[in-house]
Amino acid sequence: MSRVDPLTQTLRYTLGAGRASDQFCALVGAIAGGLTAYRGVTFTAHASRPTRIGVQLRPAGRDNPPRWQRSVYLDASPRTITIEFADMRPVPRTVTGELPLASIDAVMFVVDTNNTAPGTSGAVTVGGLVWNALH
Repeated sequence: MSRVDPLTQTLRYTLGAGRASDQFCALVGAIAGGLTAYRGVTFTAHASRPTRIGVQLRPAGRDNPPRWQRSVYLDASPRTITIEFADMRPVPRTVTGELPLASIDAVMFVVDTNNTAPGTSGAVTVGGLVWNALH
């Protein structure tokens, strides 16, 4: 069975100006009970301007634990996006091992200076989030 969050949320952001120095903004949603019963996530999204965002899964923990990410391109046209957990990669890249689905406690939709210039403003809208069941 899939788990559905029908809410639509909009992240309005302005990245800090100046030299790129890890500036970011994120729309964060809590996850209770981990994601071991799921194989991926589907959602609908669009952005006020052409934008590449990171969709990240973050395990519980202190001191900025490693995250698993897949980037997606958004523009003004709403689109439905499906991300399989097997296609996500660790951040930082030096992390080894499998995505720890049992300990994931947040999903994050991140705008950062990896793909967006410092000082940039915009909006990203995400809704209709569905966790896709294994069977």
